Amino acid sequence: MITLRSFLIGIICVVAICAVTPYSNHYVDGAYLSSNHLPLGPLFIITILVFVVNSILIRISPKAILSQTELVTIWSMMVLAVSIPSKSFAEYLLPDLVAPYYLATAENEWQDLFHQYIPSWLVPNDNKAIFYFYRGSPVKSIPWRAWEKPLLAWSIYALGLYGMMYCLSVILRKQWIEHEKLTFPLVKLPSEIMKNPEGRSALNSFLKNHSLWIGFAISSLIHIFNGFNANFPHVPRIPMQFSLDPLLTEKPWNAILPLPITIQPSVIGVSYLLTLRVSFSVWFFYLFYKFECFIAELFGFHTPNSPGEFGFTKSFASHQEMGAFVVVTIFLLWKAKGHLKEITKSIFSKMNNPDEPLSYRWALIGLVFSIVLQVILSQFMGMTFGIAVFIALAFGVMSLIFTWQVSSAGILRVDSTFDPMMTLLTILGGRRIGPANFTIDSIQARGFRTDISQLPMPTMMSVFKIYDDLKANKKWISLCFVVTILIALPLSSYFFLSLSYKYGGENLSSWNYRYGPQSAYNALVNRITNPPDPNWSDIGFIFVGGIFTAFIMFMYHRFLWWPFHPIGCTTGSSWGIQQMLFSIFLGWLFKYFIVKYGGLKGYRSAYPIFLGLIFGEYTMGGIWFVIGLFTGKGYKVLPT
Repeated sequence: MITLRSFLIGIICVVAICAVTPYSNHYVDGAYLSSNHLPLGPLFIITILVFVVNSILIRISPKAILSQTELVTIWSMMVLAVSIPSKSFAEYLLPDLVAPYYLATAENEWQDLFHQYIPSWLVPNDNKAIFYFYRGSPVKSIPWRAWEKPLLAWSIYALGLYGMMYCLSVILRKQWIEHEKLTFPLVKLPSEIMKNPEGRSALNSFLKNHSLWIGFAISSLIHIFNGFNANFPHVPRIPMQFSLDPLLTEKPWNAILPLPITIQPSVIGVSYLLTLRVSFSVWFFYLFYKFECFIAELFGFHTPNSPGEFGFTKSFASHQEMGAFVVVTIFLLWKAKGHLKEITKSIFSKMNNPDEPLSYRWALIGLVFSIVLQVILSQFMGMTFGIAVFIALAFGVMSLIFTWQVSSAGILRVDSTFDPMMTLLTILGGRRIGPANFTIDSIQARGFRTDISQLPMPTMMSVFKIYDDLKANKKWISLCFVVTILIALPLSSYFFLSLSYKYGGENLSSWNYRYGPQSAYNALVNRITNPPDPNWSDIGFIFVGGIFTAFIMFMYHRFLWWPFHPIGCTTGSSWGIQQMLFSIFLGWLFKYFIVKYGGLKGYRSAYPIFLGLIFGEYTMGGIWFVIGLFTGKGYKVLPT
């Protein structure tokens, strides 16, 4: 059971996160409190609570310290809230409601091409509100009358999305945590930090482990030097980013560009926690994607980029991963068929499911209701019924796969290489979809579906895992999540709009306020003016990706010697893997040699060192984040 103290501290932390995130992300350009599925902000705050607050409380009384259950409650509220003022709601959505009007020109013809498809209540319908959002308001205040209806509409839509993810997580919790026993690598460090101490110490045995502090020292020393270099350029910098691009300028080698080499201690640490087959498959299949690009260029095949913000990858790779998602979804549902039968029986019985955060009956009702809510709202916005249903269901399936990636394989940052609309375009062609559907989807996708590096569903499932390990009552999780979301949505909107009208979007993050929206709406214009026909070659790649994934999955589950895990088929060409590739390889390499020559004993001995690499990088990221709030100069320890 949660305590009132932990619940109130959790609320205070949620409010603080919502308040400082927009300022740090867009004015300071500092470290993101949440840039992946092990968010920096909550881990740093938990560290402060353990090392500072508990050290003070234990002097009063050993019983006064925050217990493991209380820390988990605070953690749970923070990890859900931290993405809402960032990429899960405010950061992408709110500028995209204003950009179609402020950035419209006679040359780009946005007004003639798609303005008529945007309902007036869906965006701030006031010229001054639009102008001041980008230039700053003379009175530094928010024009609430222009924003009331849009914020209400999009907040309800967000509730539908979050509700769908939460209910899916409840339905799959027992299957993934208890039956399949997925490993959840990303919860290992916070779980260790939050364990109860022994005796009169504020620190538990893990935090007293000398090996932990060796890894901590390595990663923190790097960011001490590089953080000072960002503020004082005469301080030497430890290089952590390299590139092979200058060596690959000639054909056909330029087909594999870009190929960055980035050393990230936390990614090395996380990769050490993965099974060798998983970490090997993640980096191998990204290089296999590059090999495909090389072969295509060598034989003169045209390989266009994916459209819009998915342009970092090739269209054939996006469609191969579509096929992989379909096959993995079918496999996961088939594997859970026994559990799903139990759920079906419990719905028509009087079972209360006491071990679940929500009864299965209410979880299923909530799932249906949240999907229906998304569909109805999308129809009011201007989408046709069939398109709205497909997008809601398809994104639910994608959320499930991304959660599986994080839960089973510890993928630190998930990134999509396609979205539901790209699938529809490939299969149906643009003329059968129409400009109204394209327009509403562009706003929705940019706000919620394009950058899913902070997708809430993996976080929800990770919280369930921590509570399960703690053997705590899960019924209170639902209350914590509901309160967190109802606080975070309005506060995130308020603080983001306050920043925009105080400084003006022209003086803030250029990607979020200008280049990102321009990319999305230029892609929309291209779809409207040049609607493609059904693409049979890309449909073929969907089947190729599906068949290949089915083969990899069959071999993986049939033969212990098979080195490939099917997760590599679903991460293949993603932007996040591109950024983390070399660090994932290093983590795999370290573990391979440690296990080969040191066995299980060697693995366990090195385990705290690699957790220390994560701990040190995140702690220094938090310290530089706080410094940046006061100096106005940011330093990022992790890619955003």
